[in-house]
Amino acid sequence: METLLFHVIFTVLFLIANVVFVRAILYRLGLVFTARDSNFHEDYKKNPNLSFRLKSVFDNVILQKKLFNEPLRGIMHAFIFYGFLIYTIHTTNQMVAGVFGYWMDINQLYSFSLVEAILGSGPAHAYELMVQIISFFVLSGLAYFAGRRWITKAKGLDYHSPASAIVIGLIATLMISTLIGEGAKAVSATYSASSNQSFIATGIAAILGVSGSSADLLYQIMWWVHIGTVFAFMLYVPTSKHSHLIFAPINFFFATDTPKGALSKMDLEDESEDAIWGVTNVQDFPWPNLLDGMACIECGRCQVQCPANRTGKVLNPKAIIVDLKHALLEKMPEVQDIKKKTAADKLAEALAEKDTSVINNYDGLTEEALWGCTTCYACVEACPVGNNQVNAIVEMRRHLVLTESNFPTELQGAFQNMENNSNPWGVGAHTRADWAEGLGVKTMAEDSNVDILYWVGCAGAFDDRSKSVAQSFVKILQKADVNFGILGTEENCSGDSARRGGNEYLYQTLAQMNVDTMNGYNVKKVVTACPHCYNTIKNEYPQFGGDFEVFHHSEYISQLASEGKIDVAVAEDAASGKYTYHDSCYIGRYNDIYDAPRDVVKKISGGKLEEPSDHHTKGLCCGAGGAQMWMEEQGEDRVNVKRTNQLLDTGADTLAVACPFCMTMMSDGVKDAGKAETVKVKDISELVAENLK
Repeated sequence: METLLFHVIFTVLFLIANVVFVRAILYRLGLVFTARDSNFHEDYKKNPNLSFRLKSVFDNVILQKKLFNEPLRGIMHAFIFYGFLIYTIHTTNQMVAGVFGYWMDINQLYSFSLVEAILGSGPAHAYELMVQIISFFVLSGLAYFAGRRWITKAKGLDYHSPASAIVIGLIATLMISTLIGEGAKAVSATYSASSNQSFIATGIAAILGVSGSSADLLYQIMWWVHIGTVFAFMLYVPTSKHSHLIFAPINFFFATDTPKGALSKMDLEDESEDAIWGVTNVQDFPWPNLLDGMACIECGRCQVQCPANRTGKVLNPKAIIVDLKHALLEKMPEVQDIKKKTAADKLAEALAEKDTSVINNYDGLTEEALWGCTTCYACVEACPVGNNQVNAIVEMRRHLVLTESNFPTELQGAFQNMENNSNPWGVGAHTRADWAEGLGVKTMAEDSNVDILYWVGCAGAFDDRSKSVAQSFVKILQKADVNFGILGTEENCSGDSARRGGNEYLYQTLAQMNVDTMNGYNVKKVVTACPHCYNTIKNEYPQFGGDFEVFHHSEYISQLASEGKIDVAVAEDAASGKYTYHDSCYIGRYNDIYDAPRDVVKKISGGKLEEPSDHHTKGLCCGAGGAQMWMEEQGEDRVNVKRTNQLLDTGADTLAVACPFCMTMMSDGVKDAGKAETVKVKDISELVAENLK
């Protein structure tokens, strides 16, 4: 009778927990996939690339790769994660005994060990000891995260979160119930023979002060506390932010295998009633954006790294993703219901009657927040569950620009300048090649039989400070006897600022013109000093038929030096001065180019380089990306000033950059600090050209 009651209670709890668990997950996935397909989805159907996706899951879920970007937090999370993996067998013992163990008597049910049944008592005792040891590691991890949230109150954990207290409590209960149970088992009258008499278990037993039949009862109580906590965890987790345990692996599996720096291409020729030009309605988001919301753990790593948020702007990339999750759960069920009940030809009209817009309907999704983004990718790089906040922001910018014509007034001038003169400065397009006068640079129209097309970019052609960079790079190419040419007046703006500024129509016009021109000259290799042009031509022009081998000038200069085609001397001020380097977001985080520009600077400085507090993958943005170059920054604390101060704090008197936007922003920052007379801001090509032997 006791055995039957055991099975009945266990099976009822087992069925309730598992049915609720599965239904909650399927319900949320159903909401996510009610949203529209994305370009990614079409690419996935054509080429699943399972090896890439399995590697993504292995690296980021099993190995916890992205979590270790923050080493201490990564270690503490690993304690908990790997503790869960090790506990899987422990919990499976209870599941097998409770659901399938009808041949066992009541004492066998409580002491059943799957490991012992398969491998014997030796491995079973070793496993029990491992569980006891890992329990303390898990508890230390829980204590660390509880301390961060409620004692030190770390930035990024700014939301009141009872969910965290509940989950920490549940996990702690799992660990403590196991440890107490193992201690009681070690000295029990019935179960001690099957127990691992480890120093941990006997030590706990001594603290508990139990023995004999009282230990039997305590062990059985802890057995039920443990399995009850497991079932409670299954009931609670799918409906809480800790559903990342389920959705983060799914997110990593569906990670895009397109370049990080490539935004999706809109179908501007779609003239149907349900054509989508940018996104504000929850059902119109590409489903990966909404899956991001379900995967979000609200850890705040993105918020901590965001340059806008760090300088007091309203933009909070965590709030962007969390509010998209709220919109999904609040608005998508009604959308789902309408889609089920409405004929296809009347669906657009039925949905239009419902307010499913997210922009300005949630605190984190205001226009001011969306226009504060520099698209620096720091949030994406920092996110441990694979979310892409930048893609969601650009989708909403597209809606504001293309559908509502609602964007910052300063952008209007930049857009008109790109449209009328093919550059954001608005300087006459006919003067695009004037910077090269007297340098002996040939255009492709004069001679297209070249090895390299030097893509000058708008800054190099029209910005007075950046013209020096273009001229210096030409000096290097000529010194290395590289056969190169430029497009001259046939070169248009690459369109980066237009696309990141939400004006996809203008971007596609510029991009297609450039691709057609380059293909007309049969261009194969391109080198440019502008990271924004580099990223656009390399990663986005293939969407328009432009498949080129593209180099950033830092890569190309480093290559020329390593091949002995140029000989670079150590600068005269290297012994007395200090050099530092500012990472450009669009060659750093977007394209993983960190070593080449540093190698170039080290040749000039005699191998010395002072790193600022934020560098490499955590390099702080200059503040000009995402079309911010053409907008007025809101607030008193400016991104470029904060970054410049980081560079100045190194004590360097030469700040090396590898981007025209960074050049402008760092130069302004040095002036703001009152150090324009003592601190130089130089592009790496200028440093090399000044020190060519």
